[in-house]
Amino acid sequence: MSFSAEWLRLREPVDHRSRDRALLAKAARYLEGKSEPVIYDLGAGAGSNLRGTAGALGQRQRWVLADYDPELLSASLNFLAAWADQPRATAAGLELEKNGSLIRVEVKRVDLNANPAPWGNTIPDLVTSAALFDLVSERWIDRFCEALAKDKLALYTTLVHDETAKWSPPHEADQQMSEAFERDFGKEKGFGPSAGNKAIGYMARKLGALGYAVELADSPWRLGADDYELIGQLADGWANAVRETGTVVEATIQSWLAARKRHGTNCIVGHKDLLAIPR
Repeated sequence: MSFSAEWLRLREPVDHRSRDRALLAKAARYLEGKSEPVIYDLGAGAGSNLRGTAGALGQRQRWVLADYDPELLSASLNFLAAWADQPRATAAGLELEKNGSLIRVEVKRVDLNANPAPWGNTIPDLVTSAALFDLVSERWIDRFCEALAKDKLALYTTLVHDETAKWSPPHEADQQMSEAFERDFGKEKGFGPSAGNKAIGYMARKLGALGYAVELADSPWRLGADDYELIGQLADGWANAVRETGTVVEATIQSWLAARKRHGTNCIVGHKDLLAIPR
């Protein structure tokens, strides 16, 4: 499953402000003492996770951005070059100077469905992702966690959907729309039936059973007046997903959508972050 660069651009500042800072600091402490930690970013998209994480890490970092979408991987290099204080092109990708840190970046096109552990011989110090694991199946999570444990790798993942959105002011169709949206969210998205809002709990239990120390933290989106454009796109996405289910009449969808796209709408979307350290 792929997302537009525009959607990723809109959500990036919200993603960054929503992640749990204490858990990010613990991930950074895990990497202390490594002269140039290797961070492998699964489903990296346009590179937002790097931009939201790198500032908490050390002065030298090496990132591998892995995604299936070549257009997003290309966009990630452009966005990262614009974000950096001083970018330099390299044979592998980019070398970035940002706030006194040196960050080496390479991009890698991978099929995560076929191979949930694409790092191969490039054994990273930390595997990371953002907004990925709610899109995959429980079976895929099993395969991924078993590969992670086999290589004794740590995982830091953020913004995994764990409960439906809460909209305000209320609308009479909120519950009907929410139930239909969650039903659609559980459909196949390229990795088998999506685990959806059950993914983060399932993954935590799986990693715990594999001997990991697992910690969870809340990272909800809290959307208000300053997020009007993102709220509109989120509402459009909900409406389109609900239409796919065929369980809500179009007049109800249109009434709900019109209400949600008015100024003054607020929305809280539940997410969780997870840090798993091998014992």
